[in-house]
Amino acid sequence: MEKWTWLLYLLTNWYTWPVLGGVLSAIASPFIRMFRLWQAKSRFIRSQGAKLENPQNADARFQLANIYAAGGGYRQALQYAQAAVKVAEENPLYEGQVPYHMMRLLGEMYYRRGCYQESIESYRRALSVKSDLGYGDARFGMGRSLYRKGELEKAFDVLNRSIEDNASNLEGYFRLAVVSTDLGRLKEADQVKQEFWKVAAQLPAFAGKHRMRWRLAFIFFPLTRGLL
Repeated sequence: MEKWTWLLYLLTNWYTWPVLGGVLSAIASPFIRMFRLWQAKSRFIRSQGAKLENPQNADARFQLANIYAAGGGYRQALQYAQAAVKVAEENPLYEGQVPYHMMRLLGEMYYRRGCYQESIESYRRALSVKSDLGYGDARFGMGRSLYRKGELEKAFDVLNRSIEDNASNLEGYFRLAVVSTDLGRLKEADQVKQEFWKVAAQLPAFAGKHRMRWRLAFIFFPLTRGLL
């Protein structure tokens, strides 16, 4: 009888359902993401399958790598990103210059898989070719990889330049603050934090990617700097 009373008590309390909903959402989230990834991949293969069969089509492989990356399938994304770069290197239409966006994605996928030296090399190649969108993303990615490798001085310089290239990259401020703190440059870390709050307040809602996440990261900085 006590068990039923306890269960009835839980079911009739207002806080039970939000907590239960959060737990169920957390459990279901990976499966939902996998299903959506399967849907996106299936649609792409149905519509672009012929292009994938063409051994000289680098763009189709890049697009499929992007789909896997967006769905969190980093192992498959890395495989297709590598294939896209290889095809571009061998295709005379690219004149020996692999496009910036392909090298940037390859660098990101190497980073996601923990291959930091390969990530750095990919970003370095991205920085050596023309980019119509600037080089902020590639420098940011390289800075993260350099930090993971323990090359803090280089990471500091590259992340600093990435923010100069793209001042709206909120994560860039967080990563730079972490590197500055690890280097013992506390004054510079404080300056980065102050700049972050200015930029976060000025950015329009659509431009502040994961704004709340990085605000919380700075609020709880002593904890989050070792977790994120």
